Amino acid sequence: MKNINKKIAVLIIVINCIWSCSDDYLDVVPDNVAVIEHAFRSRNEAEKFLFTCYSYRPEIGAVDRDPAMASDETFKRYETNGGGFTWDNTQIALGFQSVTDPILNAWDGQRNSESAWKGIRDCNIFLENIELVQDMGDTEMKRWIAEVKFLKAYYHYYLFKCYGPIPIIDENLPTSAEEEEMWVYREPVDDAVNYITTLMLESVTDLPNAAEVVEGTEAGRIDKLIAYAIRAEVLVYAASPLFNGNTDYGFMVDNRGEKLFPQSYDENKWVLAAEACKAAIDICHTQGKSLYDIVDPLVLNANPIFQLQTTYREAICARWNKELIWGNTRYDSRFLSSRAQARLVRLDAGTLNQAAEEYSPTINMVEKYYSSNGVPINEDLDWLTNNWYGDRFKIRDESANGDEKYYVEEGKYTVNLHFNREPRFYASVGFDKGVYFGNGYYEFDTNRNVKYADFLKGQVSGYQGGSGYSITGYTAKKMHSFKNAQTNTAVSAEFFPFPIMRLADLYLLYAESLNEVNGPTAEVFTYIDLIRNRAGLDGVQESWNNHSSNPNKPNSKTGLRDIIHQERGIELAFEGKRFWDIRRWKKITDMNNQPKGWNVQGSIKEDFYKVRLLPKIPISFSTKDYFWPIKESNLSTNANLIQNYGW
Repeated sequence: MKNINKKIAVLIIVINCIWSCSDDYLDVVPDNVAVIEHAFRSRNEAEKFLFTCYSYRPEIGAVDRDPAMASDETFKRYETNGGGFTWDNTQIALGFQSVTDPILNAWDGQRNSESAWKGIRDCNIFLENIELVQDMGDTEMKRWIAEVKFLKAYYHYYLFKCYGPIPIIDENLPTSAEEEEMWVYREPVDDAVNYITTLMLESVTDLPNAAEVVEGTEAGRIDKLIAYAIRAEVLVYAASPLFNGNTDYGFMVDNRGEKLFPQSYDENKWVLAAEACKAAIDICHTQGKSLYDIVDPLVLNANPIFQLQTTYREAICARWNKELIWGNTRYDSRFLSSRAQARLVRLDAGTLNQAAEEYSPTINMVEKYYSSNGVPINEDLDWLTNNWYGDRFKIRDESANGDEKYYVEEGKYTVNLHFNREPRFYASVGFDKGVYFGNGYYEFDTNRNVKYADFLKGQVSGYQGGSGYSITGYTAKKMHSFKNAQTNTAVSAEFFPFPIMRLADLYLLYAESLNEVNGPTAEVFTYIDLIRNRAGLDGVQESWNNHSSNPNKPNSKTGLRDIIHQERGIELAFEGKRFWDIRRWKKITDMNNQPKGWNVQGSIKEDFYKVRLLPKIPISFSTKDYFWPIKESNLSTNANLIQNYGW
């Protein structure tokens, strides 16, 4: 590793940070107490410091504060209604990131974000002092050290995703250090990746197996599976176009003459990524992880259509299930749940419950889901022959009938776009006249019937004046449990740990890496098809051969790459993955596509079903938006830092 200063902690970029931590952890070093040994005088005190090291975790899944929850998959009404608050991640999605006051500033710890550098500093303090503790066993001490090593690597990784090349802060400087010693350099991409992945791998030896983490008191703490899986993800990022031979950033050279981005494409990075993914998958399998396929007891007597949909949703919403590798316990997912579900009941007098509907999928996202034949709707032979694709926004002449009642309210009318779609669409998206199975109602065609969404203006799920409503006419059904229940005035929401990593994600990362190395192979199809089969679809080759206007698409690396990208977009929709994927793939200009929704001011179907271009600030995403700016005041105090392109 070249020229890495391993003696930095009291960074200029965090010099004004004070000792503090988030509300759910105790402060461990009181203000003005200089003797750090006080924090390590006993096991109990050291455990508080351990939890403080955990407290800097990004709020992955926070619908209002996780930047990745505001990609082009969804649109929020707070962007356009002229009142109320505007979520910070929405501001980034609209192009309002700022060099003077960066939004969700993970570098400095401002604008509703913790400083990851401060977290790294506390991890270093922990690692330098934990051996002072006398009243704890060697095995437990080694475990804690391994956890903190991983956290230290993970905080570097999160900064790497946000800012690109970053300083490497491996040890702490004494407070007597000269100012020039604190002038950090941003290290080249390959050095940063090597540091992060090496430290993660180093942590594995003393981390517990997944089954050894006590769910009631330790859920969410780092285990071997997490370390292997996140390390694999880091290597996939490093192999992706944003970091692998990205000539758009070739000019980023610091005052040492160090080029921060490698300028030559290196296929071996994909080889390393594939090997890491396979190692992670193998240990996950060894420790009992598999794709979630359990039919919940509540739906054992339900139609298989509903069993399939609820099982898919429970892969996200069932707590600590067998597919989940790492779940975020720092964020209360019930806030997301209440903003992702349609209102299904209300009092006739107009009293409304708390189903707020802000997290609203766009028509653009709805179009990405496959047909019922498991291929894109714009190349499905049935859709093309019957002109369903050309007329996808047209209200179908026939009302829902026969088995369609399991998807659309029987006898009601909706657009062609909502018929003949894959099971994940019906499990993931709430749409006008769509069936909502669950939500306190588990029987069909009885007095306790399922509920139906009605997004027309004035109807139960639709625009209600100043109340909560979906600005697109859709809701993200996937992001709340089917067990959530609604009354006229209240919504009960099931808590679930938001998935930072689940096995389906890891399978797709592996398939992507293998395809980039060898193109289409049997193993690539095996891992994609495991996910498709769980979703009720045939495999890629069978689906494209029988139903696509482009049957040879899976037979080339380029064609299969497109399929894998779309498969990730569907399988991981609304989970905060696309935000980072379109960056590492260098596809951020996709964010410039005008988002679309229905005319939610329409009170009859002929008015509602008019495609509406949603308001968009006239800012185009470009090369500069792959990374966020370093706050300009940091550059004035550190002559060795250079700014990201375009800022």
